[in-house]
Parts: sequence; structure tokens; C-alpha cells
Amino acid sequence: MSETPTEKVDAMPDTEPGPDPPQPTWVVDWDGPDDQENPNNWSPRYKLFISLVLVVLPLIVNIGSSIMSGSLTSLEKEFHIGSEVAILTTTTMFLMGFVTGPLIFGPLSEKYGRRWPILTGVILFSTFCIPRRLWGVVNGGDGGALTDVWNTVVGRGISLDCFVATAFVGPVIGPIVGDFITESHLGWRWTMWITMIAAYSFSIIACVVLPETYAPTLLTAKAARLRIQTKNWALHSKMEEEGETTFKSFAQIYLPTRLHAALLATEPIMILVTLYMSFLYGLLFLFFEGFPISFVEQRGWKPQIGSLSFLSLFVGILLGLTGMVTWSMTTFARQVNSTPGKVVPERRLPPMMVGAVGLPIGLFWFAWTSNPSIHWGAEIIAPGLVSASMFAIFISGLKYIVDVYLIYANSAISANTVVRSCFGAGFPLFANAMYHRLGFPWATTLLAFLAVAMAPVPVIFYLFGQKIRMWSRMTANKT
Repeated sequence: MSETPTEKVDAMPDTEPGPDPPQPTWVVDWDGPDDQENPNNWSPRYKLFISLVLVVLPLIVNIGSSIMSGSLTSLEKEFHIGSEVAILTTTTMFLMGFVTGPLIFGPLSEKYGRRWPILTGVILFSTFCIPRRLWGVVNGGDGGALTDVWNTVVGRGISLDCFVATAFVGPVIGPIVGDFITESHLGWRWTMWITMIAAYSFSIIACVVLPETYAPTLLTAKAARLRIQTKNWALHSKMEEEGETTFKSFAQIYLPTRLHAALLATEPIMILVTLYMSFLYGLLFLFFEGFPISFVEQRGWKPQIGSLSFLSLFVGILLGLTGMVTWSMTTFARQVNSTPGKVVPERRLPPMMVGAVGLPIGLFWFAWTSNPSIHWGAEIIAPGLVSASMFAIFISGLKYIVDVYLIYANSAISANTVVRSCFGAGFPLFANAMYHRLGFPWATTLLAFLAVAMAPVPVIFYLFGQKIRMWSRMTANKT
């Protein structure tokens, strides 16, 4: 006798089926917080070594930005051109390359890792030492690699201080090296040959010793390695979930967009801080034309000796760097530890306020001690105060922008780079006319008054920055 349908129903369990068992996760991540493949867990000594490599490479590029400033007279005589044309074909064209270089190589490093964009940029820089216009274009921002290996707010801040210092130290060293090469038996062309040799030498060293530091790229490589070892082809990284990037999609997502224009057009913090930083960057390259006028033309020093006056700027930058690092390790570190997990951007501004006071004082001092009847020792101290103040303002402004915009930080820094590079490229073009028509004292006094006009910027944001951030539509950090 066959079973009835009722009997079949009775034989079934009287409970509902349970949920499906959890599916395995095939996304590759670090093997815990202490994974030695994670750059954050590398030894302090190895981190310092990588940081040194990452600082030396942009230092060479920045030396190249001003190394030919001491060769302008030779260029004018040999090619029968005016001073403005000589400046245009050397310093200005180089700095205009900075407008496009970081916008290309910076995003590339976020898609393909830090190592290859950095190495590609410095190798191309070495190759294009002869067609100078392309030097700046192939310069890529490799500061991101420093943030990969330093995982604390203070550590990242100090490494960024050292990295940004190369943007000031390099251009200051350039004229000294360039003048001595130009006035030697080698001649002005060897300023480029020596730069190329140095760049290629450090490129080879970097190819051997510089590792990949970008976590998403390292995890992608780890996933590929595990797929081969385990034969589990489902293993993948989060970056691989995004799929292949075509040139069109890369251009649409990463290259300059309306976001950059919006930041510069609608954000008071972005507008004023960028304007202040751009003025400083223009002032730095203006000095490369002004110092020879004051020390060589007016005081009658030889070009090589006159170029040594830039050491005053160099010492000032080192003092500014020392002050910023000390402040980061003491006062700022205590503030960060008092509110863990909370970023207060206005905490970055006290050094900027100190620099805002020191800058006009140094410029007025420089202006009215430039008379040849006054001992040169009184004049040579002033640029040190100027450069120390400039560095404090510049690095504090940069960190403030990053802390304010957070998820938009890359776009904010890119927009800032474009504007200040234009200022740096443009200021040297009117330097000779300004200094010779107004006279060195009054021309420098004009710059001092501009510095006075901009001095309230950090004070305003220190007092009212939080309210301004609350009003902003693009400020990610409103705390």
C-alpha cells in the first residue's frame, strides 16, 4: 500500500528552514593590525630611510627650478635677448610645468601606486633636462608616499614638514650652484648637465631601494600572489572591484574638474589661504632676481659671492623647519592627545600667525638695510627672518587646507598648486622692472605692505574658522 500525501507531509520536519550559511569573504586584507606587509608597521629605521629617499628626489627637481637663475646674464649675451625673455625661457616655463605635473602624476599614484609614478616622473625629469619646458610637467607629487608609512597625526605632520621644506630649500640652493658652475670654465650649459647626472643617479638608486607604499596597490599584489598559491581565483582586493580604468574614465574622475573651480570660487578659506600661500611662493622666486640687484649691482660683489647671500634664506628655512617640528612634537601633540579622534583644523594656525607677524618685519628690515652705506651684515640677517616666516605660514596653511576639506583634500591641494605655481612663474617677470624703477628699498617696502595686508588671514580663521566651516557646502570637517 503506497504512502498517502498526508503521510508524506507528516514525515517532513515541522520547523522552518534556517538561514543560508555565511558566504566566505574573498576580499584580501591585512593579516591583522600587526601585519608586517602593512607600511604602517615597518620599522622606524626603515621608515626614515624611505622618507630620506622621498625627500631627496623632489629636492633635485626643486634645485632645477632655479639653477639657471644665475645664468641669465650669459643667456642674454649669447642669444641677444632681454632679461624678461631669459626669465621666461628658464624659471617661468619650468614653474608653469608645475601646474600640470602634479595634476597628472598625483592621481596616477592613487590608481597605480606610488612607486611607478614617482620613478617615471623622476626619470622623465632627468631625460627632459635639455628641453627645459618639460621639466616641471613630469614632476609628480610623491608626498603621498610619506603619509602611507607614517600612521600618526604627528608623524605625518613632521614628514610633511620635511617634504615641503624641499620646495623652499631646493630653489634657494639652485642659484648658488648655478652661479658657481656658470662662472667656472664649465659654462652655463653644465647647470643642466649636472642636474641631469644627479637626477639619473638618484633615479637608479630609487629604482633599487624604493618600495611600493600605497596600501591598495600592495593588497592587489597580495591578492594576485594568493590566487596563484591557493588556486582560489575568487580572491581579490577592493581596488580590483573597481574594474579596469580606461583613459576616458581616468580623465573624467581624476583630472581637473569643476570641483577645483568651485573650491577656488566659493570657499573663503580656500580663496584666502591659497592667495596667501601663492604670494609667498611668488615672493620666493622674486628674490632670485632681487638678491643679485641688491648684493651684486648695488654692493659690487662678484656673482659667486653674491649668490652666497641665499644662504641666509637657507638658514631661515632650517630654523622654520626646526620650529615647526618642535611645535608639532610638543604643543600640537598634547592637543591631539587631549581629543583623540577629533581633528580641529584651527589648531594648525598658531605658527601661521607667528609667521604672519615676522614676514613684514623681515621685509621692512631687508628694504631699509639694503643701502650700500650700511654694513652688509645688517641686511643679510633679514632674509633669514623672512624665509623662516614664509615656511611657517606655508606649511601651516597647507595642513589647514587638508584638515578642513578632508575628502576633498586632493582637489584642494591640486587647485592650490595650480594658483601658486602661476604666481611663482609670473613674479620673476616683473622683478627687474619693479626693483629698478622703484628702487630696491621701496620695491621691497611694497612687498612688506602686501604682507601686512595678508597678516590678518590666519587670525580671522583662528577666531571664526569653525563658523565659516559650518556655512560651507564643501567643507567635510565641520567639528
